[in-house]
Order: sequence, then C-alpha cells, then structure tokens
Amino acid sequence: MLLWPAMLNRYPLVFSDTGTYLSQVIERHLGWDRPVFYSLLILPLHLTLTTWPVIAAQAGLTLYVLAAALRGFAGTARLLPATVALLSVVTALPWVTSELIPDFTTALDTILLALLVIVPARFPRWERCGFALMAAALTAMHQSNLPLAVGLVAVLLPLRGWLGGTRPFGRRGMLLALAPAAGALCALSTVNLITRGSVSPSPYGSIFMLARSLEDGPAMRTLERHCPASGWRLCAVLTAGRPESADTFLWQPDSTLYRAGGPRRLSAEAGMIVATAIREQPGVMLRMALRNTLHQLGMVATGDGLNAWPDTVTPVIHRDFPAAEARRYDAARQTGGRLGVPQWFQDVQHAALLLGALATLAALGLMIGRGQPAAGLCAAILVCLVGNAAVTGALSGPHDRYESRVAWLVVFAPAVAAMALRRPGASRLSPLPGQVPAHISGPSVSSA
Repeated sequence: MLLWPAMLNRYPLVFSDTGTYLSQVIERHLGWDRPVFYSLLILPLHLTLTTWPVIAAQAGLTLYVLAAALRGFAGTARLLPATVALLSVVTALPWVTSELIPDFTTALDTILLALLVIVPARFPRWERCGFALMAAALTAMHQSNLPLAVGLVAVLLPLRGWLGGTRPFGRRGMLLALAPAAGALCALSTVNLITRGSVSPSPYGSIFMLARSLEDGPAMRTLERHCPASGWRLCAVLTAGRPESADTFLWQPDSTLYRAGGPRRLSAEAGMIVATAIREQPGVMLRMALRNTLHQLGMVATGDGLNAWPDTVTPVIHRDFPAAEARRYDAARQTGGRLGVPQWFQDVQHAALLLGALATLAALGLMIGRGQPAAGLCAAILVCLVGNAAVTGALSGPHDRYESRVAWLVVFAPAVAAMALRRPGASRLSPLPGQVPAHISGPSVSSA
C-alpha cells in the first residue's frame, strides 16, 4: 500500500536530487547542498544493482514507526493495516515513501521524538534506545530536519506533563530525548570538518538564505547600498537588473551565483550579506519570513517534481547501474513524462488534509482534557507543520513537496486519538505490558 505509486510508475519515483544522492558515495564526491548520510544508508540496499530495495526499506521503516506510534499513544497496533490503507488513499504518504530522496524522514523523525519525550515508559529500554538511534540517523539525513528536531524537543519537553507524558521520565529519559539532535549535530559537523574544514552542520546554509532574500528584496537592497564599495563578488547580481528567482540563483549553471564563483567560494560572503540585511532591515526580513512560512503552510499538492529528470538523474542511472536497470528506468512512466496526479485526486487529498488539521486541533484539546498521551502526538505534529514551513519556506523557499512530505500527519493524529479514546487504559500511568502500575504496587516495585 505504501509503494503503489512506484508500482504504477514501474520504477521508484525520482527527483532532481536523486542523482546526487545516488552518486555521492558511488562516485566519491560530496554535493555542496546535501548531507552524505542518506547516500551511505542506501548504498548497501541498492548495491548499484537496483533501487527497488531502497523504497522497500523506506516503506518498512515507515510501517514500524507507525506501529510504534499506535502502540505508544493508542495502546494497540491492531488497526495498523486500516490506518495505512487510509493514509495511502487520502494523503501523499505513499508518494513520499516511494521516492528516492530522504523527504520521508521528516515526519518519521517527528513521531519518534514524540515517543521519546511523551511515552518512553511504554517501551522496553532496548526499543527506546533504538528510537533514539533511528531519530538521530533520520535527523542527519536532511538539513532541514536538525532545526526542526531541536524545536520539537524544546517545545515538548517543558509541556510533557501537560500533554499527558507518562511517568517517570528521569535523567535517562532526558538524555534519550536530547540524543537524536545532539548526535545528528555531531555527525553533520564532523563530516563537514573532515571534508570541508568547517565545524558547522550546514556550512552552505547562508547560500539558501541569500537566494531567498534576493528574491524577496532585502538582500537586493543591501547590495544596492553597499556595492561596489564592499568589494563583494555578488555585486554582480546588480548588473543583471531584475533579481533572479531563488531556484534560478541556486540551481542554474549560468546563474549569478556560479558566474561569481559558486557556493563553496561564496558561502562566507553570502553570510555577510544576509547578516547585513538582517541588521539594517530586521522588520522587513521578519515580515518576509512570516509571509513565506504562511505561504508554505498552504502548499501541500502531491506530485511536485514528478516530471522527467534527463539531466540530473538519467546520466547517473545509466553510468552507475547495470543496463537492465537503466532499461527499467527508461521505461518508467515518469521518465517518459507520463506520470502525474489527477486534479480530482488532489482535491480529495486537500479536503482530507483540511479536515485532518481541524480534527488534530480538536483532538489536542480533547486529549489534554482527558490526560491522554495522544495529546503529545497531536502537539508534536502541529509543531512539525509550522516548524517545517518556517525552516523550508522562510529559509529556502515555498515548494509543494516540502509541506506535503509531513502533511499526512494531520490525518494520522486524529486517527490515533480516536483509537486512544476507545481504550480507557491508555492513560498517562499505563505501564508496560505485564507490569503493575507503580501507584498500586507500592514503593518496592516502583523502585525496582
């Protein structure tokens, strides 16, 4: 059910970034804009033979995380098949799972962090440690996941008691909740130190921020004020007249960015321009960020980037995979420009997401009133939606694929809340299976 779009396409779905993610490890190069961890993960899965095991593993991991969420927040995973069927029909989840990029990680990371913060006591220690390791790996696979993970934990930890968090939590619980973001930060910074000489999780993040600010206007006005006296290479933007769009600036080989020296040479300069724009135009920069965040929140269409990618993906498949795999890729609907999402299907999904968002808000209030831990899941998902829109829309630029990769969560959350209401035992004091609640058993069992 989670792979039906790939089956319809007769090949895993691809995006422009797919070529880089496949080739980074195979051809031993490091893309300036993408972490290497997803590439490392998928190499033992495809082994330069076929990419189908990659999306099979993505679907398997998705099923495991959904089942864990049902166990932790609803008390049972018996309705997992029905839940997956619902999500596969009315949301973009299977389209995200079927694609050879790490966009599927953002929503799963949110669920795992909610499990670690709100209901860790409902899982054995080995599984809690597994959640933390998985969340750390998922956080490191996409640059936008790290700030989102930090924001999620920062919101959920102080509110966990109010959101129905199970007791006790303790120092070990705190460490496990903080470990994913800390581990991802260390991993990203270490790789960048070794490969780029920069102790930073995102050494080229300033390039994305500059591209966004140039299109919105503040950075363009900064250049007009300080060029040519500043000596910035990017003063060349002014000679082009009308500012380029963020996508053109970032990805077109003949854009001003590449004519002036490219991302690697200009990241420090881009940081100075953005910092100057923030210092001189703080109100405008904040207003643009809020506008882009709100714009991103409303962009949830399924199928962004389902066109063919003859320049960025096709050469990699033909160069690094067997001829039989290249033939399968060439025969895919997407490669031939024959894959799309019908408008009626988009309308069904938009209606489901709108109703789901309203239902998630209602479930949050209801679960808080009843002391149910499902309140924590609803809160985490709402924070994820807004945080994801802020990180991607405000810092990079609004695109449908950024929000559609997490929007399915608003259908999942009220479904979990409804299941929790049917099981009165799924309260904040619910023990692990086979345990006796501490408030009944007395100090000796509680201490043990």
